[in-house]
Amino acid sequence: MSQSFVVPALITATALLISLIFVFMIYLWQRIGALEKNNLSSDPIVDAKQKGAALLGFKGKEIWDALENPSKAPVNIDELRQRYSFTLSRHIEQIIDQGQMDKQAGREAVPESDAAIGGLRGEIQSWLPPSYVARFYRIGRDSAILSDEEVAELRSEVRALVKEILERLGMSAEASGIGSLITSHTLEFRTNAADPTPDETDEGGESEQP
Repeated sequence: MSQSFVVPALITATALLISLIFVFMIYLWQRIGALEKNNLSSDPIVDAKQKGAALLGFKGKEIWDALENPSKAPVNIDELRQRYSFTLSRHIEQIIDQGQMDKQAGREAVPESDAAIGGLRGEIQSWLPPSYVARFYRIGRDSAILSDEEVAELRSEVRALVKEILERLGMSAEASGIGSLITSHTLEFRTNAADPTPDETDEGGESEQP
């Protein structure tokens, strides 16, 4: 094989190798970019905000805005109010429950305004203004350590807040019922659970004789 043939062959092989390395690096770069994108989309914070289905085409804050400004919503507002009442009450209960559990665990983390609320038809993405979330959370934390007499004041505060919210959403007629339901599931439930039953009292007051 002549030297005149070897040199061009080496140059060609080298150029081909460089081209292959370049193509491989481009592939790796694209692959890394795709993986980073997938990791971002699977971030738990992002998923939490996207979690929950729509209600009559509205999700989260869209539901609140539609109920607060019904003239701008092209849907059956009465049906939206009726179906959202359960979701709203469960959302408030969830915030109060979280406050109670966080106080008992020695931590504090006010929930986000958005929350996925479960129901018979699956989860609905609900939303409450941050100011209300903070107040219900604080009520939950306080109820975990206050006496029964002091908790009674919190019940009144919860009902007043619920009434204020429902008036804003055009649901004043449901205020009394939803307020009572929420306090019975959260504040009153805590009090009742702490009270000993008659059987427990009897057992604790008697001892076996040897």
